[in-house]
Amino acid sequence: MGKSTLRLDTRRALKDGSYPIQIVVGHGTNIYLSTGIYATADTWNDMAKLYTGKAAKSVNNALSSMLASVVTRIMDLKASGQWLKLTRPQVRQMLANPFLDSPTVGMPSLGGIMTKMLVGRRDNTKRIAESTAKRLKIYCNKNAEDILLNDITRAWLDDFYASMRDLSINTKGTYMRCVRRAFNYALERDLTENNPFRHYRIPTEETRMRVLPIDKMRQLLNLETRYHYTEYRDMFLLTFYLIGINTVDLSRLTHDNVVDGRIEYRRAKTGKLYSIKIWPEAAAILEKYKGKKHLLSVFDRCSNYKAYQGTMNNALTRLGVLKLNDKGQVIKARNGQAEMIPLEKDLSIYWARYSWATYAADLDIPKDTISEALGHSHGARITGVYIKYSCDKVDAANRKVIDYVLGK
Repeated sequence: MGKSTLRLDTRRALKDGSYPIQIVVGHGTNIYLSTGIYATADTWNDMAKLYTGKAAKSVNNALSSMLASVVTRIMDLKASGQWLKLTRPQVRQMLANPFLDSPTVGMPSLGGIMTKMLVGRRDNTKRIAESTAKRLKIYCNKNAEDILLNDITRAWLDDFYASMRDLSINTKGTYMRCVRRAFNYALERDLTENNPFRHYRIPTEETRMRVLPIDKMRQLLNLETRYHYTEYRDMFLLTFYLIGINTVDLSRLTHDNVVDGRIEYRRAKTGKLYSIKIWPEAAAILEKYKGKKHLLSVFDRCSNYKAYQGTMNNALTRLGVLKLNDKGQVIKARNGQAEMIPLEKDLSIYWARYSWATYAADLDIPKDTISEALGHSHGARITGVYIKYSCDKVDAANRKVIDYVLGK
């Protein structure tokens, strides 16, 4: 294996009747390399592997030099241990380019690995991968499919991170973790030996708790609302009553998800099965917005939950008590709608989940019960998976939190 020689490729004749002279390399089946030199059948001595035409000495010296270069390259590849690991296309590339340290043909790319690891994954994971690919394109002006895993070093990671200076620490961390997941996927399947993330720490910052103070939560509950603000307030409260259910999960609920007075579903983000008791406060909102195809009518008319969530969050930032003039009359904006003094200028649907957890902690509900209610892992990393919490504990905790908000 690796034996090299010259030959005239008589299968491909040029218009002038000449044929290309090739270097033949044994690698399982033969590999043929172009020399860029051509000869006719009567100017090529196949026995001696020599050109006998015009300027024969110069041509044969050139052929001899190219052949020697290929032989030397093969010896170097064998000495480094690469020869037996390379595929035929990779051998061809390495022999054709003596300055190449490692092949690029058939090597795993970051984009290729990301595509493989996303098969069957959730929509949110795919969106993160797509966003990561866009940032990679901005950083190195290459598509992710053209970025080879073997070319990524610790310094490369540092530079990629630094290139995202316009993003928050946690957003940058999200993209870096996406790249790390691709490497873990490849390493687990022996697709690469390169691991630039070994001992590499991705900077993070603690997410700011977005909690609505209990007095403002009670104010929200009894707030006089108009127009579409009533619906968005009710969706916020429903989310709260259902222990911070995500909007994507809320949008996917149908009447089949209601079983014996409980809402049962698998969370889109984790795939974990949830079973939440429908307390009267939640039941009232569900009845008010009873849908046909979906459990909630709002998602019968709006199939894109992301768009609905965005509109709802914008409205929540403006939601508050009505502005009154000196005469006690409602002040209206140019569009005729009543102006309000926002409860919280950054209020969003996510606050419902954080607020539930905070109120539960204020009520001295055990941390493990709160974690179970929110779908987090709890307790020791090893023993936590063996702890089975009954729905009764979570139901009781939720009832206690709701009563706290109602002032009972």
